[in-house]
Amino acid sequence: MTEPIKNEYRASPLLRRGGAKPKRAERLLTVALELFSKSDFSAVSIKKIADEAGVNSSLIYYYFDSKEILFQAALERAVLQTLQNYAMLRERHNNPAELISDWFDTHIVLAEPIKKLVKIMLDYSTSGTQHEVIDSIIYQFYKEESQLLSASIEWGIKLDLFNAVDPLRAARLASTFLDGAMTRALIMPTLDVAEVINDLKDVFWEHLGYDPTSKSKKHLNSPILIGNLLYNNSIQAP
Repeated sequence: MTEPIKNEYRASPLLRRGGAKPKRAERLLTVALELFSKSDFSAVSIKKIADEAGVNSSLIYYYFDSKEILFQAALERAVLQTLQNYAMLRERHNNPAELISDWFDTHIVLAEPIKKLVKIMLDYSTSGTQHEVIDSIIYQFYKEESQLLSASIEWGIKLDLFNAVDPLRAARLASTFLDGAMTRALIMPTLDVAEVINDLKDVFWEHLGYDPTSKSKKHLNSPILIGNLLYNNSIQAP
């Protein structure tokens, strides 16, 4: 079992004075994350963050060397919170199908903060600038997600619950489609994210050959590719 990450602020090496008044730093990170999720990086100023947090701009520089460092620390905090949820998923399940189902459900419950995280990562990826620290944070996020899903899929295959699919490719499919759902929700705020994620879960079960009703394998002759399933379900037999 993976030890869950503690649900508390961890002073980042990006923070100049992590040991002094961490609650203030926590407040600044929360406000910064909220503003960065609503506007492009260039549109969010230190003054705007300070005004929203109700502090003087100098206090931000007391903790962070620059807006770039504050952005990095805010992103790190958001990713750590998500990784904490992944660790908790591992802890509370002893069945791979239940773990994967809970992973989908967690994205429904936490849709709003996850959309903010996706928005920030999208803005960063199109900013034209690259930072080693930010790149490593994003890489770690997707690495942990892939490990969680692929290990669960491999576990289910060994238990003969799932088809013998490629665990890494299946994990990448689920992760990529879910990112697509969150991105579309940013474009179309009225999108029913819960409905979309539940549809994706159903399709993923078909891909794995798993019947959630009977909690057993369907014993399909071959794995169904998600793209083909979506296409086949869109037409009716003559």
